[in-house]
This record gives sequence, C-alpha cells and structure tokens, in this order.
Amino acid sequence: MKLLRNLAGFFVLSTLICVAPAFAWRGHRLVVVTNATNNTITVFYASTSDASAWDTTNNLLNGQSVEPGQQITISIPWTGYHQCWYDLMAVFSGTDQHAYDYSVNVCGGGAWTVSSSS
Repeated sequence: MKLLRNLAGFFVLSTLICVAPAFAWRGHRLVVVTNATNNTITVFYASTSDASAWDTTNNLLNGQSVEPGQQITISIPWTGYHQCWYDLMAVFSGTDQHAYDYSVNVCGGGAWTVSSSS
C-alpha cells in the first residue's frame, strides 16, 4: 500500500513537471530589446504577426524608455490564444522614426537589437 501511495505521488509530481511549461505561455512572453541606435526608444508595440494592422493601443514600455546602448526585457501580454510570432515596433523620442522587426518568436526567448537599419 505504501508503494502504491508513493507511485501515486510520483505520478502527480511528474504530471505537474510536464504540464507546467505548457501553461507558462499563458501569462506573458518576453522579448529582450537592445537599443543600438543614437536615439531613445520611448514607445514599443507588439502585434501578432497574423494581424492585419498594428495594435498601437498599448505602449509596452509603460512610461519607461530605452536609452542608446541600454537593454530591456519587455513583457508581451497573453492575447487569449497560443501565439508566439509577433511583429515589433520601436518609436524613437523626438523624431518621426520607427524601427520594425517582423515574425519574432517571443515564446522561444525572443530578442531584437534595434539598429539604424531596422
């Protein structure tokens, strides 16, 4: 009986270990953004790659900025379904310039170095 109870405990623990990563994507996805330009990034947007237009309703920097040479980890909120591919937009302070990166896999530890050629 003791063996059966230990096996049941092992099964529950094994299930939690295997299933937990599958639920990790339900919270937020992270993308590491490095500013390799001479301008400060003040606005950051992310839209699912299959969207027909940019979602500019939510500045993901939340009042922060990314100075030249700085790096920041940005949390992209869960959109209600399993979505990993995002298009990213950085908007620079004091200019009409934007930088874009398309089809970034933010579920796999996405990263983007924003450069003047982005």
